[in-house]
Amino acid sequence: MPKEMKYGTTRRFSRVVFLSLVTLGIYYILYQFWLFKDLEDHFKLAFTTESRSYPTTNNPTTMLIFLIVFPIYPIYIKYTLLHDHIETSKIKTEDNCALGLEAIFSFTLLCLCTICIFPLVIEYRWQKAFNNHIIAHEQ
Repeated sequence: MPKEMKYGTTRRFSRVVFLSLVTLGIYYILYQFWLFKDLEDHFKLAFTTESRSYPTTNNPTTMLIFLIVFPIYPIYIKYTLLHDHIETSKIKTEDNCALGLEAIFSFTLLCLCTICIFPLVIEYRWQKAFNNHIIAHEQ
């Protein structure tokens, strides 16, 4: 289950993979929507402690539509927002996610070569970096 914390929501990626397989990918699409909502909520909550954090202008519903129509854009945005936020944050954590262009490269080129395993690893690292950043805010 997602865990609500003061500065955002943490999620378990293993649960996402399992439920995505069971629902033939439908849960994964909902998960992406929730991630954009989580990012937006975190930026709003973190603004009080981090002046460089600002709410995103990317509506989660719009990103969901883009995910279905043109999936490269929301992947790029998701990775860029989190990477830049963690990089410039006063709250330091060991983990950070890939840059947006690295994520796009991984998803487009390495997906076919690795039977979609490498993009799952990249997504797991994204969720881990986000979770660790939320937890670091709590300390």
